[in-house]
Amino acid sequence: MSEDQAPADEHPTDAATALGLAVVSLALAGICALLGDHFLLGARAPRVGVLAGTGLGVLLLALLGRRLRRRTRRLLAGALALVVALALTVPAVHASRVGSLESAAAAEIAPLGEGDKVASAPNGQGPVLVRRADGTAQLVGAGAEASEVEAAPDDVLALSSDGTRLVQVTGEVTRVHELGGGSDAAGDGSDAPDGGAAPVEPPGRPLALSGDTLVLRACEDGVCRVRGVDLTAPDEPLWTVMDAEETRGPDQAGLALPARAEAAPGLLDAVAATGVSPSVPPRFDPAQGWLQIDAATGFPVGRVLAPADADCRIAATPAPPDPQSVQEQGPLVLTVCPGEDGALTAAAFRDGAPLWESAPSPAGDWTVRLEAGRVLASGTEAGTTTEGEILASEHGAYWIAPGGDGVAQAEAFTARIGIDGTRMVLTNEAGQPLAYDTATGTNSWTLPLEDPEAEVRGSLAAGTAVVVDETVREESLDPRGARRRA
Repeated sequence: MSEDQAPADEHPTDAATALGLAVVSLALAGICALLGDHFLLGARAPRVGVLAGTGLGVLLLALLGRRLRRRTRRLLAGALALVVALALTVPAVHASRVGSLESAAAAEIAPLGEGDKVASAPNGQGPVLVRRADGTAQLVGAGAEASEVEAAPDDVLALSSDGTRLVQVTGEVTRVHELGGGSDAAGDGSDAPDGGAAPVEPPGRPLALSGDTLVLRACEDGVCRVRGVDLTAPDEPLWTVMDAEETRGPDQAGLALPARAEAAPGLLDAVAATGVSPSVPPRFDPAQGWLQIDAATGFPVGRVLAPADADCRIAATPAPPDPQSVQEQGPLVLTVCPGEDGALTAAAFRDGAPLWESAPSPAGDWTVRLEAGRVLASGTEAGTTTEGEILASEHGAYWIAPGGDGVAQAEAFTARIGIDGTRMVLTNEAGQPLAYDTATGTNSWTLPLEDPEAEVRGSLAAGTAVVVDETVREESLDPRGARRRA
């Protein structure tokens, strides 16, 4: 009997076996497709194509039965398998192909150097402000070229809290630029970074920028005034109140500061350090202390935030994260005041109304960080030589160790990547980086390391954790996976 002829005694279960093999192959192809789509794994694409092609080819072979010669059946099944495999594999591999970093970059700027600072709005929207150590600056917007900002070395530059405006302070004059596209696309040399309308230039130094309302303080001939200006109609102020000649500014949010300041901060020290203008206007009155004023009316709201004679740190910060709330929380004002023995008392306010106040912390030598509606203190407790950290937050009246009992009872940690008011990132003995909520210890994410035995280091800033290990790698950086592969 020739090879082209079908065997007369072909077993009837051959078709059933082929059908079962086809079902298994197609099921595996579906699983690979689901996994690849869920985990964004481009390497699954060739497996999906091969398995689907194999399954359909075997299925065709089973369906044809003895209708055609064996060689013809095999050729048809093989052709179908090849066509399906190529049709599924080639587009998927092309779509998941990793391009170069140069082609993936939205904008290019010179590398950061010593003393350069980067600032962005707290909500992550809008452009990024890069302030160079020599006083020059660039704005980098999403999908736009970087634009130069004309500024003198002594100018103070800051983004609004929503990322839609750039505040530039030159001496006693404030200029507010609208950030439409984030680059001088027109190339007309306009003072506005987006090449659009000229900036608004009210006299005075800014206290806060809330929406379209700018709150400024200006002194002339020994008389100081605080006023609110509507940036959409800046010719006439919304309100004006008298102010004492003596004043000071709030502290920097998100930066570690000595609990007891050596000197009162200047009016613009916090804005210059963070590169972001606060949306809450705090005002220091030497007779009353720290007050929060309403940007729309100029009236004080709520109670006195901190007495004038108290040596307190004060800063406006975004509210702490609340996964259970569907409503966006407004900004808070945090205060932390050290006692004579170094014990700290922290409090949080919204619109001048107290939200919580901590009990005094253990006495000691502390550095404080006011961030995300919480106060993180680092230092040494009096009578000990061991350094540590304690936290005051909305979850309790007492200072606790960051992460609470949940982190203390977890497995041993091998490295600490970083910590801020929102999260702490650690690595464990299993070679996993983990993120925990700083106040509650809730685990927010866990990722594997490629080499659990490798020593790692890293940092945490602007909500992004960077982990670096000592593994020697030869392949280029994968911008899709954001890691180097061995």
